[in-house]
Formats: sequence, C-alpha cells, structure tokens
Amino acid sequence: MVYIVYFASIAAVVVSLRASPGRAMLAVYLPALLLIPNGFRAITPGIPDPNFNQAAILPILMFAVLRYGHRWRPSVTDFLVLALALLVGTSEYLAAGYDEAQNLIFDMAASVLAPYAVARLCVGAEDLDVPMAKRAVILLFAVAVVGLFEFRFGWNPFIAFIGKFFPGQATGWVTTFRYGMARVAGPYSHAILAGIMMALGYRLARWLHWGGHWQERFARLHWLPWSKAQVISAALLVGSVMTIARGPWLGALVGALPPMVGRARNRRRVLTVAAVLLLVAGPLGWVAMNAYLDVRPGAEMTMSQESALYRKVLVEKYVDIALEHAALGWGRVTWPKVPGMSSVDNYFLLLVLMHGFVALALLIALFVWQGVRLMARGVTESRQANSLAFTFVGMLLVVLVSIVTVYLGEQVLPVLFLVFGWSEAWLQRTRPPSAGNAARARGDRAEPATVDAPRKPPGFGETRRPRFRVIR
Repeated sequence: MVYIVYFASIAAVVVSLRASPGRAMLAVYLPALLLIPNGFRAITPGIPDPNFNQAAILPILMFAVLRYGHRWRPSVTDFLVLALALLVGTSEYLAAGYDEAQNLIFDMAASVLAPYAVARLCVGAEDLDVPMAKRAVILLFAVAVVGLFEFRFGWNPFIAFIGKFFPGQATGWVTTFRYGMARVAGPYSHAILAGIMMALGYRLARWLHWGGHWQERFARLHWLPWSKAQVISAALLVGSVMTIARGPWLGALVGALPPMVGRARNRRRVLTVAAVLLLVAGPLGWVAMNAYLDVRPGAEMTMSQESALYRKVLVEKYVDIALEHAALGWGRVTWPKVPGMSSVDNYFLLLVLMHGFVALALLIALFVWQGVRLMARGVTESRQANSLAFTFVGMLLVVLVSIVTVYLGEQVLPVLFLVFGWSEAWLQRTRPPSAGNAARARGDRAEPATVDAPRKPPGFGETRRPRFRVIR
C-alpha cells in the first residue's frame, strides 16, 4: 500500500503534459505538501524513499527545466541555496558515510533544491503569484477548519486516516497538550510547525485581501455576514491560536512589521519606530527572560518556566560539543546527545551540531541577503502597489524567529525554499521604479513596479539561446 505515494508522480506528469509544470505545482504539489504528513514514505528497495510531496515535485522539476530552463538568470541566492544543500550533504557523508548520507542528499534535492527551482522557473513564466497564494491559503484554511476537530477531541485525523496505508510509519508524532488543551498539529507533525504554517498562510491571506484578489463572498456560503477574506483570515488566526505555540506567535508578531511598513503613509517614520522598538525590546526581553528563569533552588516552576529553562540549559550544554566539530559538524544522527536532552529545540544550534558553523553562516546569509533585497525593493514602491516584497519579508521573519524554538523540518523546510524561489522569481521579474517614480512613491502617488508580461512558453522542440547575467 505504501506505493500509493507514486500516484503523486503520475498525477504530476499528467498535469504537466496536459497543462503546464506551474499548474502541476498548484494542483498536485501544493496539496501533497500542505495536506499530507511528511512522514509517510514509499519504502522502495534500492532507492531513497520519497514522501508524497517529494514524489510530486521531481517530475514537475524535470518539465519545468525542459520548458523554462532557458530563462534562468543565475543569482547570488542560487549560489547560497546550492552551497547550503551541497554542504549539508558533504557534511553528512564525511560524518556518517554514504549509506546514511544518501537519504539526506535525496531529501536536500527533493525538499530544498527542487521546490526552490520549480518556484523560480514556473511562477514568473506562468504569472502565478496570485493563483499560488490563493491555492496555498485555501489549503491552509482547510487545515485550520479540520483543526477544530483535533482541538476538541485531541485526535489527529490526518495521521489517523492516511496512516492506515502506512503501518508502522509516523508513529512518533502524537497530539501534545498544554494548559489541559490539545495542541493542533494537523498534517505538520508538531504543533509548533503547524503554528509556523498558519502564520505563513495568514501573511499571504492578508496580501490577497489588501490586493482585492478574493471574491466578496463564498459561492455556497453567501448567507454569511462576513466577506470571504474575513472568514479565511479569521480561520487562520484561530488555527494559529489552537496550536498553543508561543514561538510561532512571536514570529507572527515580528512578521507583521514589514507589511505594516509597506502600508504606512510615512514609511520612514514607521521604519524608525520599528527599529527603535526592536533595539529596545531586545535587551528588555533578555533581562525579563533571565528574571523569569531565575528560580530559587527547590521552588516550584510553571510549565512555561520549565520549557524556557530547558532551552536555556540546552544551549549552555551543547555549545561546547558543537565547538569540537565547528566547521562541518557531527552528522545528522551521530552528534553526541546529552542525557535527558535528546531534543534540541533550537534549529540554529541543531544545525551547528549536525553540519557546522559554515552551514549556519550560509543559512543566515540566505535570510539576510533575500530579506534586505526584498525590503529595499519594497520601499521604492507606492503604498497602493500592495507589494509582495513586504509580505515575503514578513514570511521569512516568521520562520527565522520561530525556528529558535523548533527544528526546521517536515513541510516547513520545502515551504521555506519555495518562498525563497518564489521571491527570487519576483525580484527578477519586477523592475524597480525609476528615480522619478521612487520619489513619487514616497508621496504615495507612484505607479507600482512593472512586471514583465508572461510570454508564451516555447514548445519542447524549440530552442533559444540562453542569456545569463548575475543578479546582485
């Protein structure tokens, strides 16, 4: 029964041939990615074991390269993504040998490189910014609605129903509880990861709402007193609350700042206020956290204090271990475990333990490079443009802040690199306003940045001379 995973590959091939690789990404890959747990795999002798979304993305990548590969313009972001994937695979090979490394190398290819490349190639070529955002938001909206059941009964239907076809798989993921309430995990295996996904969906939903991309009412629920945009945004907000995950909540708050800047009448003033708040909040938060964790010996601690203290002690104990293999790490499963602390709830620390400080530097460079470019582009556009740039920056901040409290895994990993590829395609496809338009943008009267009109894709028999230039 596990081979039903390969139906995703067949569906991806069919849709790619009958429609396009971009449509296959929307119709096959996104549902497989956002609705089916990552842990269910086709155990296949002799080859790596793909899950549903990996089985879907690889054929789409092949068709995307054949149809749109001639449009690829290399960039620094491409280099950082490729270098990170290669470094992680090399680190694992040196630490644990080929038998263990082959599975991680496949995961990096199918969950990092492939989503990035497909988004880079297809979104711009087929003008899929709005359709992709809508499809992702609707799927996450469905997950949030189903989450009401899990929140009420403490039983995950995604794991229970799909798990019938995969006996013995994904048994380690169970519903956790906090404050006596079930924490909704949905198809994302853990409530913290689900919280990240809900926050990402909420940011896209707000962009669609501000841009007027939704219909006024649900077709079959026209009797509701609220608009479609309001219902979807509220559901995603409730879905986030039901995860009871503080890290993603904090990430969502920080991720809301860039869109606030983008919609402000006086962006310079808002940017200044936001910068001051961050500079003040950082030290104050550090002092408050230390005071919160300053528990006298023998005193009782709340569950929140225990969780926060665990993370603090975790960092202290594992830093020395990480420094022993600082460059390339210890390997994904071969890093030394501190007794009672086998779960490293901080991805930056975990990445250093597994693959070294070089991998950490590449990941941070990727966030910073892409975030700065997007922010710089966004501030040149008018408030009326409803630029995607600020939404992308907000999404990156959601993940960056959240993974301090959880590992970067399951569906969050491919979603992150899908966003990197999507944002890179957007940056290359859009042109910043001229100097005159940029000046008018500060007065909220400039025209939005122009977008190259999508051209008819060439047939597989046609050839074009590729043109390359590095985007800085």
